[in-house]
Amino acid sequence: MYDERVFYDADCLVCFLVVGQCEILQKLFSKMIIPAVVENEILGLRFNPKIQYNYNKLKKMGFVEVRAMVDGSKEHGRYLKLKKKYKFMGKGEAAVIALACEKGGIIASNNLLDVRGIVEDYGLNLITTSFILAKAYEEDVKTRAELDNIWKDMLREGRKRSLANARSFTEYYEGEYKTDSFYMKI
Repeated sequence: MYDERVFYDADCLVCFLVVGQCEILQKLFSKMIIPAVVENEILGLRFNPKIQYNYNKLKKMGFVEVRAMVDGSKEHGRYLKLKKKYKFMGKGEAAVIALACEKGGIIASNNLLDVRGIVEDYGLNLITTSFILAKAYEEDVKTRAELDNIWKDMLREGRKRSLANARSFTEYYEGEYKTDSFYMKI
């Protein structure tokens, strides 16, 4: 089990929530840290009820820690600076970066176009859904066949933009993962 602080953006977390595969996260990580703005996204938008149910279940188990950014705090100041400097960046992405910068930790986000360059500029570590699935395979949490099925389920649930450019977990693991594991670390 990895004990590092991982700050989840909605796009990464929703991949696991929508297919009911949160036990992967529970077996790999000691807890999830969710910025309050990300929680609001998950609970406030028109996500399907399965997502909200699975999220609330994790929260009741104590696996989710919600972090609010208090006005005047360092992380809130960083958040405001990020939003001002990178106008294209969403609230969730800005919140996870601000918290990771100020508290130390890893960012879990699939929105590579918005965050990868910024994460590199700040010297932060970034992981994606695809990378987490690869770690689940390497840590014997799931078999390759199970992960291929989970990948297929995520695609069926409309998470294509959240996954690597592969048609299956196996294709990702045998291809893009080699590149991802060069710059993504847990």
